[in-house]
Amino acid sequence: MATAAATATALHSSEVKAIGLVGSAHFLSHFYLLTLPPLFLAIQADLGVSFFELGLAVTCYAVATGALQTPVGLYLHRIGARRLLIGGLMLNAAAICGAGLVSSYWGFLAMMFLAGVGNSVFHPVDYSLLSSSVHESRIGRAYSVHSLGGTAGFAAAPMVVLALATYWDWRTALVIVGAIGVGLACLIAIFRNALHDDSGHDNSGDEQARAKAAGGAKTGLRALMTRQILVFFAFFVLLAAAGSGLNTFSIVALTQVYKIDLVTASGALTTFLVMVAAGVLVGGYLADKTQRHDLVLVVTYGVSAFCLVLIATQLLSFWLVLGVFAVSGLMRGIVNPSRDIMVRAASPPGQIGATFGFVTTGFTVGQGAAPMLYGWMMDNGSAGSVFWLAAGFTVAAILLVVAFRERPL
Repeated sequence: MATAAATATALHSSEVKAIGLVGSAHFLSHFYLLTLPPLFLAIQADLGVSFFELGLAVTCYAVATGALQTPVGLYLHRIGARRLLIGGLMLNAAAICGAGLVSSYWGFLAMMFLAGVGNSVFHPVDYSLLSSSVHESRIGRAYSVHSLGGTAGFAAAPMVVLALATYWDWRTALVIVGAIGVGLACLIAIFRNALHDDSGHDNSGDEQARAKAAGGAKTGLRALMTRQILVFFAFFVLLAAAGSGLNTFSIVALTQVYKIDLVTASGALTTFLVMVAAGVLVGGYLADKTQRHDLVLVVTYGVSAFCLVLIATQLLSFWLVLGVFAVSGLMRGIVNPSRDIMVRAASPPGQIGATFGFVTTGFTVGQGAAPMLYGWMMDNGSAGSVFWLAAGFTVAAILLVVAFRERPL
């Protein structure tokens, strides 16, 4: 019994290390996504470029990430998830460093493209490693910490990067944050044994054998062309479309609709994001305690959409709106671990990384396409419609899951 207890303790310790390493990498991946916007004015003055050209750099980053996520997932079994995580983080961080060192715009553009290539590994690799390293009974909490890392990365980037650039300059800021990522990649390499890699190239034969034993004649991208996985791809597009509108335009919309200042409106968005992070932690425990992840998804997103409708109607005072907005964020956070478990369950045998790589590409599509629609609505003087549209995208996501569910709610 003592030996069994020691083994259980060691296993749990290994899981904590795995979650910490993967979550830290996910934190930096999201941190790097928001590294450039706070530095736009400084970069523009130094390199003599337009905002369009700076936007093109961000687009290059996003296109490289979106285009390569699915191929990375499909080739996990040939290269190994651990190697991809270490190599992807190293490339992402080194390219951020390089962006602070180059002297020309074209060099800067190339560095951002390479950073996007490195960033493409995180979603397929992270979920593959967590699924291999964490016991089934704790996978919901593992996913919640992973999601929390990304949310924290988004929240920390503007403050940290701006502080570094203010104390030194934008180039030094990029070199410092990039160097931190290189250091983390080295740390993951040192403690790589804490990451169990069932999709590694040494196990590829076993993975293919398990897939065939389960009746999976299809392989590669064809294996992902199932109704469930395609529904989740569309689902992620809709969620990203809703989230991108709130993150990008809610501050401006609140100032126009409720006649408040920018600081107060920014505080409302910060409260929303903090509650998303809190909800993720709650959702991790809930996901490990329930089998009805579909019901969790419908209820939480339904409440979130209703809160957005209340804000859009302009029937409440702003201070009530602040509370309603916070509840909406809490609900959006609670659902994340259950959502990820549903995607995991829909994955073909041996294709967890590929599945997450494919469906999370939907995030890139939604985040890239929706802001233009929100911007058009703002340009036409319909600020309140930002919340109507975000609620509409959320309801559409719910209806999609309900319409194509595997079993009755």
